Amino acid sequence: MGIRIAEADLTVLRSIVLLATILLIAAVGRAEPGKAALTGTVMDPSGLGMPGVKLTIVDSVTHVSIAAVSDASGHYQLSEVPMGTYHLTAVYPGFAQYSREVALGDSESRQMNVMLQLQTPKESVTVWTQAPDFVPLAGTQRRVDDGYRARSGNMAELLGDLPGVGLRQNGEFATIPLLHGLGDERAKLLVNGMTVSASCPNHMNPPLSYIDPTQVAKANVMAGITPVNMGGDSIAGTVSIESPQPVFAGPGEGLHADGIFSTFFRSNGSSYGGSLSSSIAGRNLSFGYSGSWANIDNYSDGSGHEVTSTYAQTTNHTVTLAAQRAGNLFVLQAGLQNTPYQGFPNQQMDMTQNRSQFFNVRYRRDVRWGVLDTRLFWQNVRHEMNIGDDKSTFPYPMWMPMDTHGRDLGYSVKLSIPLSEQHALALGNEFHRFVLDDTWPAVPGQDPWMGPNTFTNINDGHRRRIGWFAELTSKWNSKWTTLLGIRNDIVSMNTGAVSGYSDDMMYAEDAAAFNALSHSRTDINIDVTGLARYEPNRFSTYEIGYARKTRTPNLYERYAWSTNWMASGMINWFGDGNYYVGNLNLRPEVAHTVSATASWHDRERKIWEIKITPYQSYVHDYIGVNTLATTTYGESTFSQLQFANHNATIYGIDLAGTVKAWDSFKFGRGEIRGVAGWIRGKTRDTENGLYQMPPLNARFSLDETLRGWTAGLEIQLVDRKSNIDPLRYEPRTPGYSLLNLHSGYQFRYMRIEVGGDNLLNKYYYLPMGGVNFDDYLASGWSGQIRPLTGAGRSFYAGLTVRF
Repeated sequence: MGIRIAEADLTVLRSIVLLATILLIAAVGRAEPGKAALTGTVMDPSGLGMPGVKLTIVDSVTHVSIAAVSDASGHYQLSEVPMGTYHLTAVYPGFAQYSREVALGDSESRQMNVMLQLQTPKESVTVWTQAPDFVPLAGTQRRVDDGYRARSGNMAELLGDLPGVGLRQNGEFATIPLLHGLGDERAKLLVNGMTVSASCPNHMNPPLSYIDPTQVAKANVMAGITPVNMGGDSIAGTVSIESPQPVFAGPGEGLHADGIFSTFFRSNGSSYGGSLSSSIAGRNLSFGYSGSWANIDNYSDGSGHEVTSTYAQTTNHTVTLAAQRAGNLFVLQAGLQNTPYQGFPNQQMDMTQNRSQFFNVRYRRDVRWGVLDTRLFWQNVRHEMNIGDDKSTFPYPMWMPMDTHGRDLGYSVKLSIPLSEQHALALGNEFHRFVLDDTWPAVPGQDPWMGPNTFTNINDGHRRRIGWFAELTSKWNSKWTTLLGIRNDIVSMNTGAVSGYSDDMMYAEDAAAFNALSHSRTDINIDVTGLARYEPNRFSTYEIGYARKTRTPNLYERYAWSTNWMASGMINWFGDGNYYVGNLNLRPEVAHTVSATASWHDRERKIWEIKITPYQSYVHDYIGVNTLATTTYGESTFSQLQFANHNATIYGIDLAGTVKAWDSFKFGRGEIRGVAGWIRGKTRDTENGLYQMPPLNARFSLDETLRGWTAGLEIQLVDRKSNIDPLRYEPRTPGYSLLNLHSGYQFRYMRIEVGGDNLLNKYYYLPMGGVNFDDYLASGWSGQIRPLTGAGRSFYAGLTVRF
């Protein structure tokens, strides 16, 4: 018997089926799990964000993978991830591979920070417990990323926004960092553990000029109280620059190969250059190459005036050979640098050639009882000065060649020994020998002023330093940590007989008097550092410390012998146009420094932190100057000065703070940063201001990171300079403010940087830039000498490709 369905019933049935289908589809749609997201920050062991790290998650069931690369701040984002269990890995050359299982739920947005550890050459080494390294709160560590490299080719300038750091503008590659107002040899500058000396009477080739920012991975700055293991023979602190760690293949990776290419352009001065780094490695052997080249033309200030003698060109090449096995790491670096020219607007001379070669050998061994870390280094420098192209066009063109040959040789041995879970002992021995020959060839037709003989300024000058130190770090409990160190350095100096351009009395009397004296000097220097840190809770940290630091004079301070005006004018690393004479009777500087640091922060130090560091130094036998004579050219007066010991006081305060203003998937991450410094220095006997003390200054920035994009707006404020040294006729400078902007975008392995400095094109004087000697020469030595002006508006662009 058949079943008959009426048409009306069929219509109702169709409607029911259609409705059921719609409800089923809707139910299925609602049941489909939402996509998850995994975000966070990749950090190195010090907590700094690491850019360019490759992160990959692999589904444990389907083996489907999703990858991302961390941005300039180390932030990464893996979005549109189906729910499931994944294997997360993070890989970066020189660091151990990070690996972790991650379970992501339905529509879950999870934050997971990743901390990478330096790759250690361990295969069968017993793990031992060690008290953590004591890094003073006032110290700062910075990872040098692609953005910094695009903005400046000058390594020192990349440190200018750190607490306690000022900058003395010299040549384009020769800017000198000042730590609490003290620079040159008063601050220890280490390049991959090497002590590099300035082989020039004008310090045109300071240590940081020998490494390009593209060859730098990390910079450590310690202004003020410094642990004794970070170097002696200095009183201001330490700047340590480190190249990337050697790269080795990971487990099961086979042959590892990578590389980085970058290029930049800056509009003001039409500066451009490029760099290439590459490496190829197996599990135990690694070979790397790094090279860079930069060309810089004269910049214009805010008024459109060309600041002459600000041109430069340089080339760097470095090869690295490394080997690791069973807790041993061996690294050999060798390099060449050629700077064919570099102008100096605040000097009477310019660099016409600087060629250097170096090797640096490091051996590190991890053993059951601790770590042995040793270095052996050598550097050879041939440096030439003369009247540069810009100066030779002035009304009184001259030609005056000056040749300098400097050689550095040294080693360091450091033992880190864990005595218990609470105490660690560091023992070390260092040796450094610097040999200098400074001669000025005769100029034909300029007898007796500059001929017929070669002027011997420093003849086989040598400076030897051997030192020992012991340092104990103690973690007494969860609240108290202390550091106590003692160091002894023996510094011996000597030099040979000297002579002037001629036997005329203008040189003969000084040369004879100098040669009749004993030049041998030996100083026994004692350093002591004591620090105590108190952490009463998770939101505050307090630290107080004392240091006694000693510095022996350099070769020029003791052995620059001529009182002839022309000859003494060639001894000037201050850029002030004055004339300097050495003093055999100089005593070492001894600085007694006390400081305290208070840090307030959130529980994990990831959202906000404020640090304040007041300090005071009493420097016994500070190497200042006494006036021998003065002279006037046109509207300007200059002094002939002899280095002399005075007692001095330096005091000031550093401020630094950071606040994470927002952090979300939609709006990205925003941070507000600020740093400020105020300092005063004076001699205690004359109450004169110390030379080139930075004025009150501050920098504030707002930085935004959104997926692959980064952007930042910076305001730089500098007060008028009124704390001056009248003996050197140091000029006063008015205050100024600058507005800077930077931005970048990272897409997989390529990053683009664009930005601008001094966007408002302000006209301003550099408070530590010295005087504009080029403009004064152009006036025929008759005008009023003025401070050096800073660069006007400049735009820059950079491209970095990792492969």
